[in-house]
Amino acid sequence: MISEEQLASLSYPAMPKMVTNSLPGPMAAAVIERAHKAQTPTRPSVRGRLVIESAMGAGFTDADGNVFLDMSAGVAVSSVGRNHPKVVAAIRDQSEKLMHSAGLVSDTTVSLAEKLNATLPVGLKDESFSWFGMSGSDAIETAIKFAKAITGRSQIVAFEGAYHGVFHGSLALTTRENFRAGFGPLMPGAMHLPYPYCYRCFADMKPSECGSLCSKYVRHKLTTPNTGADDVAAVIVESMQADGGYIDPPAEFLQTIREVCTAKNIIMIVDEVQAGGGRTGKMWGHEHFGVVPDMMTWAKAVGGDLPMSGVVIHERFRDKLPQASQVLTAAENALSNRVAMTNLDILTDPEDDLMGRAVIVGEELKAELREIASKSKFMDEVRGRGLFIGIELVSDKEKRTPLDAKRMGAILQKCELQGVRIMSCGRYGSTIRLMPPLTATRAHLRAGIRALANAIAEVEAETVN
Repeated sequence: MISEEQLASLSYPAMPKMVTNSLPGPMAAAVIERAHKAQTPTRPSVRGRLVIESAMGAGFTDADGNVFLDMSAGVAVSSVGRNHPKVVAAIRDQSEKLMHSAGLVSDTTVSLAEKLNATLPVGLKDESFSWFGMSGSDAIETAIKFAKAITGRSQIVAFEGAYHGVFHGSLALTTRENFRAGFGPLMPGAMHLPYPYCYRCFADMKPSECGSLCSKYVRHKLTTPNTGADDVAAVIVESMQADGGYIDPPAEFLQTIREVCTAKNIIMIVDEVQAGGGRTGKMWGHEHFGVVPDMMTWAKAVGGDLPMSGVVIHERFRDKLPQASQVLTAAENALSNRVAMTNLDILTDPEDDLMGRAVIVGEELKAELREIASKSKFMDEVRGRGLFIGIELVSDKEKRTPLDAKRMGAILQKCELQGVRIMSCGRYGSTIRLMPPLTATRAHLRAGIRALANAIAEVEAETVN
C-alpha cells in the first residue's frame, strides 16, 4: 500500500495555509468581480468566495497565495489528486501526437474502452460495450435515449433526492428544486419513487425497516396494474445517493430493483458518476450490493483533470441501437482518453491500493467523526463507505430538525477561513459530504476534520450566545 510519505509528495508541503485574514483576498476578489460581469449567474462558483489559481494533489491555491485543502476533490472529480505526475506526463506525451479525433477511430478510444472493461464486475466485463462523452449529464442523456430505443417505451423511473444532471432529460430525473425551477416543462414520462433515506424515513419507519418499505414500493409500482407505470423503459438509480445526502442504501433496495427490472424487461441503469471510480473502496458502488446493471453511467473520477464520461451497455443490446445515431463532436478526445486510462491505472494499481486504503482510512475518519458527534449539539449521524462520507447536521437531535441554511453557510465559511473546502448536500442542504482525494494523507484528512469540528463548535457557541 502506498505510504503516507509518498502521498504527501503529491500535494503542497504546507496545507492548509492562509495568508489573508478574510475571503476573498484582494487579488481573488478582483477575479470574482470580473466573473460577475463575464460569466453566467447560473454557475454556483460565481457566488462563492474561493478562486482557484493552481492545484496540486489534495490542495489548490488562490490568487492571494492561500493554500486550501480540498475535502471535496473538486466535487468528487480529483480522486487521484489534481495534477498527478503520471497524469501530467501522459498529457505531455499525448498532446504532441493527437488530441481531437474528429470523429475518427482512435487507438486511444479503443484502448480506453478495453481498460474500462477490465474494471467491470462479472456480468458486464467482456459482455458490454462503451459510449464516451464529456460530462455526467451527457452520459445520462445518452443512457435515457438508448433505453428508449432498446425497449420502445417512454417512461423513466428515478428516485427522490436524485441528481442525474441538468440538461433536458437528466434534469427531469434530478429533483433538487433550485435546479428545476423556471426550466419546465421538462421531459415527459419521468416519475420518482422514494429512495431509502433511512435517517429521515418518509413513513417514520425504523432504519431497519425503511429500506424494506422502499423496496416493496418499487415492486408495487412496477408490477401492479393501474399505478401509472405502464410504459417503463428504464429505472435509473444512484448506487449510493450523492447530492441527495450521501446515502448508503440497504442492499435489498438495489437487489429488488434488479429483480423487478429483469422480470418486467426494464433497463436497470446505475449512475456511478459520483460514487464510482474507487471512492467507496470498490471501483463501482453497485459492487457492494451484488447487482449487475444493464447500463452504467460514469464520469468525474475517471476523467479527473480533463472532461470525460461514458455509458457502459450490455452486449445483448448492441443490435437494438440504430447505427450512427449518436454523435458528439468533441467526444473521444485522445488527450482525455489518455488521462482517463492513466487515472484508471493509478486507481487500480495493486501496489498503491488506493481503494483498499480508502476503506481503512474511511473507517478511521468515521470513528473520529462519531466521537466528535457524541459531544456535538449539531453533528448527528455519520454514514458512508470508504471516502464517501455523509454527516447529518441538525438543530435538535431528538427531532432530527435539519440545521438551517444560515448556520450551514456559516460553518462552511468558517472552514474556508481555516483553509479547508468542504461542501454540503442533502434534501435540506444540511448534510456535510466528505469526498476528499484518495491520495490525501491522514494528516490532511485530520486537518480537514479538525477545521470542520472547530467551525461547528464556533457556530454552536454563537447559537447559545
